[in-house]
Amino acid sequence: MAALNATSDATRMALGDIKRRDDQLCPPARHSRNTMACPALSHVTPGVAPTLCRRPIAGEHIGTYSVTSIGGVGTTFLLEWLKRLHRVFQQPACSSSSSSNESCGCPALAERGSLPRHLISCHIDDDGLFKHLADPAQLSGFGAGHRAVYLVGSPLAALSSVFRRRFQCWHYHRLNDCWFTRRQRGGRIPCASPRMAELRRLYGEEATTCRVPPVGPLSSLEAYAEHGADLFGETRQFKSWLSCRKPRCSFDIFVLRLPRNRTDVSGLHRLFDFLELPERTRLLFPYERLHERPHRRRNPDVSGGALSKLRAVYGGLEEAVERLPAEGLLLRNR
Repeated sequence: MAALNATSDATRMALGDIKRRDDQLCPPARHSRNTMACPALSHVTPGVAPTLCRRPIAGEHIGTYSVTSIGGVGTTFLLEWLKRLHRVFQQPACSSSSSSNESCGCPALAERGSLPRHLISCHIDDDGLFKHLADPAQLSGFGAGHRAVYLVGSPLAALSSVFRRRFQCWHYHRLNDCWFTRRQRGGRIPCASPRMAELRRLYGEEATTCRVPPVGPLSSLEAYAEHGADLFGETRQFKSWLSCRKPRCSFDIFVLRLPRNRTDVSGLHRLFDFLELPERTRLLFPYERLHERPHRRRNPDVSGGALSKLRAVYGGLEEAVERLPAEGLLLRNR
């Protein structure tokens, strides 16, 4: 209960105290007459963090939703698109009948009102609190009307993605209920988690110094494999989400593997239904970018011995993920 209360405090801080950014999604520009033109949704600047959404206005949405994953499975790809979608609908030029459609970042969506549900990480500067949440029951504070998306994928490919992008230290903190802001991401991140304390006891303080620890199992993927255990707790997280039923979880959960290409997008279609996205928005999803996502490589780039050790740790989780239906799995708790 203490841990739940602590996370609730962090949730309130994330939703109430984080400073919002007021910068525009993209600069004003004249757009093509193509009715499906949408520069605000297709514009992506490499290396530049996505801009944020404003706070929701009372009565603007019928409910909330969140997106969580084991990490390294395309979560950022999906979240960035959803955030841009929210920003488009929040532009006055896109919702005012007196404004010219050409001043809207997405003429195809102009004068379409609002999105039914609000993404709860939309207007804070870090998704860490929700993006890799270990225990879904901590979302219960948003009420029974909340809808939670849980993205999964090959744990071996996910590990490869996390370490290749040098996210492993942050990832470890997030999966062990250690929330932090962007300003806290360098050096020693404050965290009282028992697992964090144990890692420091075994390998020293430097083993949890972000961004990339100089020693310990988080220093490299080879070192992580040598540790021989699911240090991130991905199996524990997977079991927690797949088993979160009433009364522990009072909201619906949709479990999905993002498709690796456009051959089978039935799961995405069910996801859009789950989030109640307007039909017109679905036509603007960047399906062509599915094959570009960095986690498409299935096996980590490590030695044969290290790969064998990783398979020994994550083989069961790999099989469980592969057994999930391509169209997604809906866990009804209402």
